[in-house]
Amino acid sequence: MKNKKNHSNRKHNNYNIFLAIPLALIIAVVPLIVFLKVIPPNGATLIFTNYAENFDFFSYYKMYWLLLFTGFGVLLFLYRKFFLENIELRKSKIYYPMIAYGVLVILSTLFATYREVALQGFVDRYENMYVLLSYMVLVFLGYNFIDNEKQVKVVLTSLGTSALAMFVLGFSQFRGNDFLMTDLGKKLILPAQYEHIAESLKFTFASSQSIYGTLYNINYVGVYMSMIFVLATTLFLLLKDYRYKLFFGIVSVASFLALLGSRSRAGMFSMVVFGILLIIFFRRLVLRRWKSFAVIAIAIGAVFVGVNQTGDGLLVNRLKAGYESLKTSHEADLKDIVLNENNAEIIFKDYSMKLSFSDDSFALMDGDGNLIEANVEENIIKPLNEPFNAHSFAMKVHEENPVLDTTLSTNRGGRNIKFVEDDGEMKVIGYGGKYITDISAPYVGFEGRERLASSRGYIWSRTIPMLKETIFIGHGPDTYALHFPNNDYVGKFLGFTGSNTIVDKPHSMYLQSAVNTGVLSVIALLVLSGMYIVSSFKAYFFKRDYDDFIDTAGLGIFMAVLIYLFTGISNDSIVSVAPVFWTLLGIGFILNKKTIERDKETKTE
Repeated sequence: MKNKKNHSNRKHNNYNIFLAIPLALIIAVVPLIVFLKVIPPNGATLIFTNYAENFDFFSYYKMYWLLLFTGFGVLLFLYRKFFLENIELRKSKIYYPMIAYGVLVILSTLFATYREVALQGFVDRYENMYVLLSYMVLVFLGYNFIDNEKQVKVVLTSLGTSALAMFVLGFSQFRGNDFLMTDLGKKLILPAQYEHIAESLKFTFASSQSIYGTLYNINYVGVYMSMIFVLATTLFLLLKDYRYKLFFGIVSVASFLALLGSRSRAGMFSMVVFGILLIIFFRRLVLRRWKSFAVIAIAIGAVFVGVNQTGDGLLVNRLKAGYESLKTSHEADLKDIVLNENNAEIIFKDYSMKLSFSDDSFALMDGDGNLIEANVEENIIKPLNEPFNAHSFAMKVHEENPVLDTTLSTNRGGRNIKFVEDDGEMKVIGYGGKYITDISAPYVGFEGRERLASSRGYIWSRTIPMLKETIFIGHGPDTYALHFPNNDYVGKFLGFTGSNTIVDKPHSMYLQSAVNTGVLSVIALLVLSGMYIVSSFKAYFFKRDYDDFIDTAGLGIFMAVLIYLFTGISNDSIVSVAPVFWTLLGIGFILNKKTIERDKETKTE
């Protein structure tokens, strides 16, 4: 009787291809959107836009269409569930961490200092409260919309087609003939009233011959293409239908080419993780399907060698540089700069200097308070003796206040800082000409390794102390940049080439969530991811063969999810890529469930 009832339910429910359309649109269309949105300057973010209008091409409309497609999916679910009654609300424990995360996102927004930014999004990012909540909705829709092989094929072939389109665009960028920079390309991405800026339009990576696709940053291309590559490669290796095998084989090669063309180290290092996953989950299949494995291995090797030679060894050099940054420690000789009333002390490893203000002029002394012998010519102070003569000082005026424009010679290069006297107090001229006294920030670890992974060592070391304020709820979605200590002159001397670099993201989606929506929200996401990983191991670790598209797709999605979670250690969540991940995660949950249930039924027969 129970089997008959289940059969009746499956017959009553109608999981047709139409249900897959919202998900297909989100993962195939949203990443490709590029169109100008001019956003007026906002009080909280003025400093990040140089007090001018922000011209956004890559994030605002992705956010807009993501929310629109997600809303369409929600309405479709409600209509089919409560009016047609031909789909079910599937029960699952995964809703608990999803709801917990959603509640923490909302609370972080309600209590945010910069609530307007939390609701609208930060410049060039727009991962606001509504977007973060939409990610959970995507997991929900993926879990409740997908039920059969036809639906999965629609979603994954849409994703593969989108990736191929990204590759074609990326190839033009790699060849130095960026389509987006052509007359036609500019016409497609500029509203009519802004066509006059076409001549001066140029994106950050447009002349680098690196693939940035429609995602703005080469690192995001690395994350996106690494997901596509492992998914497509898994499908190519396991599928038996030669039409789909050929299609995903082409997607596999194209995505790997784009991954290398992006020159993203995180993406390339993720291939090592994929290799480990292949050994774990394909251990039974290598000998039986060695031809497919051999084809992929040869293609990967050939593509890597070809791209590396085209770039004069750039890929190998970038990997070497990344590895060296992981193991190399470089102690800085500049230790601290301390402001105290009307003086400043600059502390080096072996000596120190003191600057003090007196009678509209500056006095330069050694660590013991003795005047440093120097010549003064045309307001330029030139110390005569070592080690002080390595530094330069110029007396200037800023808003009628005396300024000592100082260039310090360090073992990490020259560092500039402007000391200013304001109402008898020594200060520093910060961003926007503001006078500041708090020029250092708390840090944890990474001493001597501030430059690790393109200065991620510095950013992480200053971000971790911020977490003590966001254990329960965060500062607000997309508000990280507004709370990061960007006046940390001392730290930036160590982590960057200059103090004027503005940190607007943590380069880690885990730290990003911990600051924006709270440490508890990260725990909720880790619980959700952990539940998925456990179910995936149950579904595929002991599996001997893959005769069904559902099983194969499920394993491929599992590989893609793990790669995204790995690259998330050193890359941020971004509205250009994250919707793909969350959609795949929701679909992955239901495919795992179906695989486990079917395998149980097979064993009992």
